Amino acid sequence: MSRIGFGLERIGIVALARPVLSSILLLLVTVLSAVFIPGVTFNGNVTAVIPRTSENFLNFERQKSDFRNFSRDVAVIVRSPRLSSASGLEDLRNMQIEMSIAEGVATALSVFSMPDVDAQTGQLKQFFPSVIENDAEASKLLDRLVTEYPQARNLFSEEEEVALLLIALDLGAEDGGNDAHAVNAFTTMVEELEAITPQDFELLYAGLTPIGITILDTLIKDQVKLTLLGLLFGAVVAVVFFRCLASAILCAIPPILTAVWSIGLFGVAGVPITYLTTILPTLALILAYADGIVLHHRWQHLNRSNDLPAEVNLKEAVLRVGPASALTSITTAVAISSFALSSSEALTEFAWLGVILVMFAFLTVIIALPVVGVWLAKFSLLRTNVDVGGKVSFGRLAASLFASKPYLITGLSLVAIIPLFYTHFQLQPDYRITDYLPRNSGTLEAERIANQVFGGRSLVFLSVPVAEEGGLDSKRNRDRLGDVTELLTSEFDRSRVFSLHSMWRQFDESTKQRIALRLKDATPEMQRGYISRDGSRMLISIRVASSQSIAEGSIFLEELENLISPLEYSDEIIITGFPVLLATEFTSMINELRTSLLIAVFVGICLIGIATRSVFYALAAAIPNMFPILLMEAVIYFNGGSINVTEVVALTLAFGIAIDNAVHIINVFEAERGNGRGFSTSLQTAVTEVAPALAGSTIIICTATLAILTSILPILPIVGELIIAILIVALATNLVILPANILTLGRIFRKHA
Repeated sequence: MSRIGFGLERIGIVALARPVLSSILLLLVTVLSAVFIPGVTFNGNVTAVIPRTSENFLNFERQKSDFRNFSRDVAVIVRSPRLSSASGLEDLRNMQIEMSIAEGVATALSVFSMPDVDAQTGQLKQFFPSVIENDAEASKLLDRLVTEYPQARNLFSEEEEVALLLIALDLGAEDGGNDAHAVNAFTTMVEELEAITPQDFELLYAGLTPIGITILDTLIKDQVKLTLLGLLFGAVVAVVFFRCLASAILCAIPPILTAVWSIGLFGVAGVPITYLTTILPTLALILAYADGIVLHHRWQHLNRSNDLPAEVNLKEAVLRVGPASALTSITTAVAISSFALSSSEALTEFAWLGVILVMFAFLTVIIALPVVGVWLAKFSLLRTNVDVGGKVSFGRLAASLFASKPYLITGLSLVAIIPLFYTHFQLQPDYRITDYLPRNSGTLEAERIANQVFGGRSLVFLSVPVAEEGGLDSKRNRDRLGDVTELLTSEFDRSRVFSLHSMWRQFDESTKQRIALRLKDATPEMQRGYISRDGSRMLISIRVASSQSIAEGSIFLEELENLISPLEYSDEIIITGFPVLLATEFTSMINELRTSLLIAVFVGICLIGIATRSVFYALAAAIPNMFPILLMEAVIYFNGGSINVTEVVALTLAFGIAIDNAVHIINVFEAERGNGRGFSTSLQTAVTEVAPALAGSTIIICTATLAILTSILPILPIVGELIIAILIVALATNLVILPANILTLGRIFRKHA
């Protein structure tokens, strides 16, 4: 039934006709890809998936331009039992002073940055004296500090023996979003800081830059491991399945070439591997394993059933299986391409990379496996009559499951899928940035301390327009800043809200004026923390936990907007920050992806109808291939009621792989019908023949997918678990529900005809 593959299986026939030329081309492409693999780069920037043209992203960029790039600030967690002593405080002060003048650092702040007012002269001075005499004085100073300045609790916890050193990286003229430059600046900062840190001080790093670097390091470690383990696991199961080492090696050729070509593509295109795209090479090699096993299984079946030369049977196997492999590749590519419907440029890039890698998998199966198979057979390196007949009993068992009660099976599947649709629409989008950090990483521990001890270091900003020209020299402007700050503290804990007003609220007007004047003499980086470059806007920040979900962030944002809405200038206040981006853009993006998933399912099923020129097959395949996706969504729903970006991506990818089963069954069924066999007999034969190969490919795919479970990025094992679960369910539904639907609809269609 070559029509279902749109003739793409002919590529394999052409390759078999010219094995020498095909071998040379395969070798050249593989060598070229391998040459570019060392040039592959990685990007751990977790903001990369956020759409660059949305209003919220533009506001985020405007805040960085008007003020400074707070997203690259690093919160250094300092832990030591000696921290509250006189010597410990002096060491902390020395660390701050040294880092203030260190290369790559714009500013360094700690509790020693807190100002005080001389009671006699009214002049500003440092809160801490130049020398702390003893531990008793240190304790008194800390007690007075948190009493008079509640904001100090954001920087020091005597009970937890933890202090914060806030460091703003000096990115110079470079774009603050440049991941590579920020990584270099952070690395330099860490080297200089740890060189001056006492041995009994433990340092941990929190913030977007440490998070990105931690994910980056994990990506680099994971990529090679996932690829090699995927190949190894698949090969081991292939040996067991075929009981022949040469057959296992032959089936491993397509995934090996797919992996090399896929990773090489990233190097050729200059596209960095991200926490999203890191899974693509592994998935591509899994696809190559699946179709390669079905093709090899068919070849061996023909070798055992006739006396024709192995080369002739191989050509027949390509003609028999190739159309189904072509259609499965098309449906998988369509499923992945649905990500291009998202407004995220990163997901669009993910979509087109995924489509190319699926094409690689198909080409290696339809060209490399037959060509290598010809050479192995010609030199008698491969047994061409491997006995897999023992697995025929599984095919007969599968065929017997649907034959007796097809109407009942079809009816029950229709009834079961209705409540599953309900849970699909009840799922809510969710995302937490800390979910992407390895569980044993120091960065996750730093974020935990920052959230639990200091209430979080993730910042929501309010950019407030001035009342008149003059910046903070103007009393009206200072009053407006105070009004908004006090309004925020009426709803949120005072220690979470920070502005210049937070520092001077207890001072008289003359002192406030002096602070404003001193701010003019401060470094530009320091000034930009309070007033915009052109003096037209003032900044207020609110701290939230980095572990806050986007659902919690949406509620927080709504409360914030309602709080400031009575202000006559509320429409001019810009609310932004990374938590705002997560709450708005990730919610929209996840909803877009879920819509794309439904579109992918619909288009994939329609493609079966188009390829077979029959609505009949599209209707028959609909429920068996929607059921696994909806069932996993129901599991996710009852496990927490929310779904994140990676889970939607996993569901879409798994659907693209799972629908392959239906295509192979329909392909053989139509071929049997074309040979003049009866309707029921053709279906029984198709399931009996295909079931062992589908079971074997599913086992090998699931085993290869186990490699993903070894990832130390917590979110990737979830992807692997979803794919494995969906493929197992899809195998069952396509071996039972699909044939039952074909029988049921066949009887209905024939009755009406």
